[in-house]
Amino acid sequence: MMSTPADAPHSAPVQPAAPERPAPPPAVGEPSHASPPDRPRTRFRGDIEGIRAVAVVMVMLFHAGVPALSGGFAGVDVFFVISGYLITTQLLSEQNRTGSVALIDFYARRAKRLLPAANVLLLTAAVFVFLMVPRGRWGQIGGDIVAAVAYLLNWRLAERFTHPDPTMPPSPVQHFWSLAVEEQYYLIWPLLILLAVALAKVSGARLKPVLATALGLLAAGSLAWSVTTTVGAQSPAFFQTTSRIWELAVGAGVAMSVGAWARLPKPVAVVLGWAGLAAVLVTCLLFTPMMDFPGYTAALPVLGTAAVIAAGCAATRGGVGTLLGIAPLRWVGALSYSLYLWHWPMLAIAATYWGPLSMSTGLLVIALSIIPAWLTFHFVENRIRYSRRVSQSPRLALGIGAGFSALGALAGIALLLAS
Repeated sequence: MMSTPADAPHSAPVQPAAPERPAPPPAVGEPSHASPPDRPRTRFRGDIEGIRAVAVVMVMLFHAGVPALSGGFAGVDVFFVISGYLITTQLLSEQNRTGSVALIDFYARRAKRLLPAANVLLLTAAVFVFLMVPRGRWGQIGGDIVAAVAYLLNWRLAERFTHPDPTMPPSPVQHFWSLAVEEQYYLIWPLLILLAVALAKVSGARLKPVLATALGLLAAGSLAWSVTTTVGAQSPAFFQTTSRIWELAVGAGVAMSVGAWARLPKPVAVVLGWAGLAAVLVTCLLFTPMMDFPGYTAALPVLGTAAVIAAGCAATRGGVGTLLGIAPLRWVGALSYSLYLWHWPMLAIAATYWGPLSMSTGLLVIALSIIPAWLTFHFVENRIRYSRRVSQSPRLALGIGAGFSALGALAGIALLLAS
C-alpha cells in the first residue's frame, strides 16, 4: 500500500519515528481539492461542501495521531473524486455553452485560486525550516519545496519511497503530493476534452460517447496500474498520478452522467447518499496505514464519495445532504484548502523540533493551524479570487500566480544553496 508513520502524510500520523462566506459554497461546476469554489453559478451543493469538510477532518485527525481514525489518510481519495466531478462539470458546461473550452481562462482561474495561498505556505515553511530544522535536512526540504511549486512533488516522493529510509522524518511539504496529482489532472483533462471534441467533429459522432470511451479507457488503465503496482506498505504507487487518475475519472464519470443521477427515484437517492457516506466513514475507521493502498482497496472511499455526489444530484429531502449541508461543515469545507495547506507543516516542524508528539499535542497543533488557515483564506485567497480586476484579466491572474510561484521557488532554492 502506502506508508508507515515516517512516510506519506496521508498514510501516517506525525510521530517522528512519521480538493459560502466565509466563502460562497460550492455549486455544480466549480472545482475542488481542498480548494473551495468561486461564486456559485448554479444550484448550491451543500453536500459537496460538507463531504469536503469530512475529508479534511479525516486527514487532519489522522495526522494528529487519533488512533480510532486509522484510515483518515483516505480523505485524499475523497478530494480526488470531488475534483474530478467539479472540474468536469465546469468544463462540460463551458463546452455545451460555447462549443469549446477556453484553456487560458481555465488555467488562469486555477492560478488565481490555488497558487497564492500555496506559495505563501511554502515561503513560510521555508522560513521555519531555516529557523527550526537541522541544517542537514535543508537541501532535501529545499528540493521538495521547488518540486511542490512545480506540482511534481508526487513523482519525487515516488522515487524516494522506491528505497525508503525509515530514519528520515517526513518533509514538512510532503502533503503537496496530492495537490500535484490534481494539478496534473487539471493540466491534462481539458486537453483531452478538446481532443474528444475534435474527434467527434471529424467522425460525426456524438461527443458524449467519444468522451465516455476515452474516460473509460483512462480509468481502466489507471486502475489496472494501481492494482498491479500497489505492493506492500511502502509502495511508490501511493504517490503516482498513474495509480490515482482513475479516482478523478470516477468523479468525472458522475459529472458526465448527471442527468441520469438527477432522475433517480427519491428513495433510491436517499439510500445511495447515506450508504456512500457510510462507506467513507467505514474507510476512516477500519482502514490502516499497513494496508496495500491505493489499489482496489481505494474503491471503497472512491465509490462512497461518488455515491454521495450522485445522490445529491437528485436534491432529495432527507438525504445525506441534510447532514453534510449543516453550517459548521460548510464553514470547514470552505476553509478546507487552507486547513490542508497549514496543518501538516505545523505538525511536521513541531515534531522535528520537540520530538514525538502525543495525540493531545497533535490536536493542539491542529487547532492552532486554524489561525493561519483563516488568515490565508480571508487575506490571500479571497482578496485575489474575488478581485474584479483579476477576474477580468486572465493574463493578470496568470501573472499573479507566476509571481507567487517564483517566491515559493526562490525560498526552496535558498534552502538548497544554504545547505
